[in-house]
Amino acid sequence: MSDVAILITLYVIGALILVAEIFIPSHGILTLAGVGFLVAAVTKTFSYGGREAGIVAVLTCMVLLPIFAFLAIKYWHLTPVGRRIAPPNPVLTAADTGVPVEELTKLIGQVGRTVSPHRPVGISEFNGRRVSCVVELEMVEAGVTVEGTGIKGSNLIVVEKKA
Repeated sequence: MSDVAILITLYVIGALILVAEIFIPSHGILTLAGVGFLVAAVTKTFSYGGREAGIVAVLTCMVLLPIFAFLAIKYWHLTPVGRRIAPPNPVLTAADTGVPVEELTKLIGQVGRTVSPHRPVGISEFNGRRVSCVVELEMVEAGVTVEGTGIKGSNLIVVEKKA
């Protein structure tokens, strides 16, 4: 095999192994093998092609490897393995949160009593119904009168009602 054929083979094998790393989760083993082939190719380029060819090979690898890494990270989640390992986040609706927001909006301005301590999340009772509530500025102990002031996520925001 000629020197040029060996160099081309080393570069192609290194590049193919790096591309395979995108599709086959190997925890970096394929990356090390691919970079190893590229290092061997660059070393052989210095010995076969001379100093100028070796420097061109080093600079080319220094430019192309970061570009490859960027593209691999950017598009990995679109591959079949990437979709299986890191599926896209689902879009949650109000029905998915467990507590319909419409029911919580009815409790804004209503007065209830804490069933458990709110540090900052706890359970309060409004009109005989227990609701997950959150206080924003302070902690509230159990048995305290509170008033609903807003909604945060699937929780009713309450404040202690001063007598």
